[in-house]
Amino acid sequence: MKFLQRTFLAGLACLLAGGVFLFADDSWRSPLTLGEKTQIPGGELEPGKYMVRVLDTKTTRMVVQFMSEDENKVFATVMAVPDYRVTVAPEGQFIFFQRAEGMPQALKGWFYPVNNFGIEFVYPKVEAMPLAQARHEEVLAAETAKPEAKEPVIAVTPEMKEIPWKAPETTVAQLPPQDLPRTASDLPLIAVTGLAMIAAGLALRVLVRR
Repeated sequence: MKFLQRTFLAGLACLLAGGVFLFADDSWRSPLTLGEKTQIPGGELEPGKYMVRVLDTKTTRMVVQFMSEDENKVFATVMAVPDYRVTVAPEGQFIFFQRAEGMPQALKGWFYPVNNFGIEFVYPKVEAMPLAQARHEEVLAAETAKPEAKEPVIAVTPEMKEIPWKAPETTVAQLPPQDLPRTASDLPLIAVTGLAMIAAGLALRVLVRR
């Protein structure tokens, strides 16, 4: 009986101490407020407040979710690739394509706070071609642009030329950890860590006494 109790307490201590790592998240988040209907890869978003989440920041093919402000509902899951610029903005910044008469605004990319790196959205080819022509800008595209599909990414020019896309020489994954954007407070993680340590200490103390 004592052996079972000790095993249970030891397991509980390890679970609580290790459970904090479940809060570790490789995703990045940023709020997005839209005052008008906006085109995104594969569809449109109505005016409102959203949360944009990049699920994996360590790959060159990133899965991005457009969620409700409280993150309880996913409206769209799209594909994006790393982007780079010289100018650093103090806050996160969403980039839109040039305006086109009679068409909704269209989302092009997103740059992280205090960073040269960001992402550029990849549109399905059937959407990218008219988008590039109407906006007079290059649009990144793939055949379906589904996140799970391993399709080559191209840049569609306003002249309807297709240019193979090349990832930036320095990728997002190579950024030092301290340079990554912080979009949430560390206080919840610190609190959970503290509670886990206390629980582990109490469990170990019981084990020693037995």
